[in-house]
Amino acid sequence: MTTADDIFDQSTSNVQGLGLHEIPFTESPPDLDSETLQYIFTGREHELRRVFNLFQSRERRRILVYGRIGIGKSAFLREVLSVLRRKRPQMLTAYISLPADLDLATTALIAVAREMADDEWAQRQLYQMGIPTAKILKERSAEVSGSLGIGGRLAEKDLPITKPLYPTVSLDTLLERAQEKYPQGVVIAIDDLDKRNPSAVRQMMHDAQGMLKGRAWFMLTGHPMGITGDLLTSERGLFDLQLKLEELDQPTTYKMLINYLNSARISNRSTDPNDARSVLPFTPETAARFCEVSLGKPRLFNRLGNTVLDTAANMQATSITPEVLAEGLRAAAPELRERAALSVQEERIRAFLEQRGPISDETITYEDLEQLGFRSFSDILPFLERLEAADLAHQLDQDDTKAFAPIALPPALE
Repeated sequence: MTTADDIFDQSTSNVQGLGLHEIPFTESPPDLDSETLQYIFTGREHELRRVFNLFQSRERRRILVYGRIGIGKSAFLREVLSVLRRKRPQMLTAYISLPADLDLATTALIAVAREMADDEWAQRQLYQMGIPTAKILKERSAEVSGSLGIGGRLAEKDLPITKPLYPTVSLDTLLERAQEKYPQGVVIAIDDLDKRNPSAVRQMMHDAQGMLKGRAWFMLTGHPMGITGDLLTSERGLFDLQLKLEELDQPTTYKMLINYLNSARISNRSTDPNDARSVLPFTPETAARFCEVSLGKPRLFNRLGNTVLDTAANMQATSITPEVLAEGLRAAAPELRERAALSVQEERIRAFLEQRGPISDETITYEDLEQLGFRSFSDILPFLERLEAADLAHQLDQDDTKAFAPIALPPALE
């Protein structure tokens, strides 16, 4: 064996020494058909109940799931679709993350066509947009041969790559075909609206109002800043349910940790929060501390969890003691900053926030603003929201003003 083989075997052995066959934390939610999703999805019972109550109606509905970046909107969406696939086998469920520079109608068209692999018309729509299909589609034409026009042959050539001229009409045609095969209806889930510029999202939503009230159920996710207030009001009738996801509470986060660890545990699974074995290789104390630092934010939970277990494995630890946890959290801070790729101004504000602690419009001083090069707290808000999106700050729950605090990670060793 090579040195690389030895290193790989040692890495595997280190993770197994923690009682796990793999590190279970991941930023991206599992695929819809993955059993892992059923293991790790935790909480949101009230929100799930509100959504599934709508599915008891014959009328097609439109649902908006919104919340801060990293709060678990994608995982929630996939959990809903996963349940529908098990409980409503005659319902077509289609998921897609909003691609760059595409309107909602074309996006929905792509999502549904991908789920209709045996429908040639659906596959033709994909192929003509340059999207790979299960088989190569050709355009056939007859060629006449001979001096008297007698004889001939069929000629084939690749279909031209084009965008749909009328995507809303094409989508409506595709949904009509889908409903013939799926009598329980069609659900189209479009994720990640918050990855687009808010003004672009507002325009898309305005342009798509007719489509959203058409033949399918729609579930959309996004940040509330990207959706105009008039579209969120019941008077416009665009959404039947506007569902805000909040941070998970401490007991739910603790239960989520148990579920993640059990999904990768080699043996001796336990789901009882009162059983210390349920959080191994954490101890109950370090598990509670880890959940506290994670702030009930699923993405931050996964990022920190991955770094903590990776650090423990590299230390060849068999348990997450307070010292091992502190070392893992200490390693997470530079990783988060490196991932964020902050500008000079963003880094200056991050360092100020880390040194100063929580800040708001009421607590920041003129000297602070002058030091940072701003005139008012509102000028800093976009930078603070950028830090929050990078898991380098979090917004405090205050009714009358916006306040931000640093993520409580141990400082790097000198």
